[in-house]
Amino acid sequence: MYSPPNPLRARNRYQVLDLSSRMEGASPHRLVSILYEELQNALDGAIRARENGQEIAANSQMARAKSILAALEAGLDFDRGGTLATTLCGIYRAMQRQLANTPNDLEKLNEVRAGVANIAESWRALVA
Repeated sequence: MYSPPNPLRARNRYQVLDLSSRMEGASPHRLVSILYEELQNALDGAIRARENGQEIAANSQMARAKSILAALEAGLDFDRGGTLATTLCGIYRAMQRQLANTPNDLEKLNEVRAGVANIAESWRALVA
């Protein structure tokens, strides 16, 4: 039996392939930049979904954002990163708490999104 192509499934598959291809061969600094981009995308998706009353999509994007924050924290090198690593760890944990404690508060989600954008911009300037 023929089932027509699912545009959402096709888009998700493309996004996974795109992310995989960007990550292959990327330097550690570039990988962190990619994680920041993906974190911003997840937060944008969660915000849009919340605004449109799409709870399942919002929860999925929130879970993705929390996973990316956990990955960023796990990748910190406290021996070589010094106070920067310690500071970023505190920021990532604060963002995780904010997402866990106020998942439906659009103002708080936008604050976290703005914070991620600032860190991502600083990271790009640091490694440029």
